[in-house]
Amino acid sequence: MKRLLPKEFIAERSFHVEYLDGAQRAQLRASILGEIHYTPPALAVGAAPGASVAMMQLQATPVVETWLSATPPRRGSANGFDFAHNDEVMFGVYTQAVDDADFETQVQALYESLRHIARAAGFPHLLRVWNYFPDIARARAGLDRYKRFCRARATALASLAAQAHTELPAASAVGTRGGNLVVYFLAGVAAGRQCENPRQVSAYHYPPQYGPRSPSFARATLTADGRLLISGTASIVGHESRHIGDVSAQLEETLENLRALIAAAARDKHAAFTGLEDLRQVKIYLRHAHDYEPVARRLRTVLHPQAQCLYLLADICREELLLEIEGVAGRT
Repeated sequence: MKRLLPKEFIAERSFHVEYLDGAQRAQLRASILGEIHYTPPALAVGAAPGASVAMMQLQATPVVETWLSATPPRRGSANGFDFAHNDEVMFGVYTQAVDDADFETQVQALYESLRHIARAAGFPHLLRVWNYFPDIARARAGLDRYKRFCRARATALASLAAQAHTELPAASAVGTRGGNLVVYFLAGVAAGRQCENPRQVSAYHYPPQYGPRSPSFARATLTADGRLLISGTASIVGHESRHIGDVSAQLEETLENLRALIAAAARDKHAAFTGLEDLRQVKIYLRHAHDYEPVARRLRTVLHPQAQCLYLLADICREELLLEIEGVAGRT
C-alpha cells in the first residue's frame, strides 16, 4: 500500500522530513524548506535550497529527501550556502567541487560560515549535519580524506567541544562515488539534547588510531518537540568495528546500536520512544548493491509498516564497514 502523506501532521510541527516522489512533492512546493536529490533524480531540483548527491538509489521508486515547514519558509543565501527558515528552524545547504589540494581549509571555512550564518539569522543551535564527499578513503600526506575532514571539522567546532561536548550536533559523513562536496544542516532557535549510545564510545572520545582529531558529533539529537535525529550508525561496539565481511551480522549489530540509542533517549521526560518501531524515516547506506535485497528484507520485519526507507550506494568511512543507518524517530 502506498503511504499517504499526512498533511495534518506537518502542520503540527515546525519541520518534518518525507521521502517524496514527484507528484507528492508538487503538492507541497510552498512548504519545502529544502530538498536533497540522489541518483537517479526523481525530478529536477526546484526553487528551494537543495543539492544533488552522487549516490545511486537502490529502491525501486526514486524519491527526493524533502524537508517541509509548517509555515511558508523564508529563503536566502550567503557565503556559498542557500538556506530557508521559519520561526523555529533553519535548513541550509552548501555544494562545491572538492578542493583536494586544500580540503581541510575548505571544510573548516564552510563550517565556520555555517555556524556564522545560522547564528546571525537567530538559529544558534546546530541540531543535525550531513556531509557527503567523494573518495572518502583516498589518502594524502598519510591521512585519508575522512580523517582530514574530521580534523578540519573539529577545529571549526572547537568551541562546542570545549563545552564538555554537550552541544555537538548529530551528523553523518559518507562517501559518494563522484560529484561535489555537499554539506547540509538543520539549526534551531531552541537547543536539542545531545544523546549518546551506552554500547559505544562517544565518537569525540575515539582513540588516536582513528585519526589526529576525533569525530565531532553526537550519536543523536533529541529536539525540543521530542523527535530523535539519529546520526549515521554502524556495526561498532566500543570503538571497534565488528563482524568484518558479514553484512547480515553487521546489520544486526547496527540494529542493536539503534535500539540502545533510542532507549537512552527515551529516558528523557520529553521523549516517548519504545524501540525501532519509532523510526519513521530511515536512510540506509550500502557499500555493495547486492546487499540491498537481504538488508531490505530484514528491515521490513523490524521497522514500522509505514517507515520510509531510502537505500543508497555509498562508501562508509571505515573500509571494513558494509552499511550505515541513520534516521528520524518520532510518532506520526
